[in-house]
Amino acid sequence: MSPQDAFYFARRAQEENRKAAAARLRGEDQSAVAVHAELAVRYQAKALMLQRQ
Repeated sequence: MSPQDAFYFARRAQEENRKAAAARLRGEDQSAVAVHAELAVRYQAKALMLQRQ
């Protein structure tokens, strides 16, 4: 994978963090918030792994 892939995953992590925050503000079910937060963590981990390669 390329550095562009790391950038993509980092950007997706930011998007998922925003979605989690928006869902929290709307008072959505905690499971919906947790799904977005979990995806953000996974995307960030993938981005960091790719940056180290």
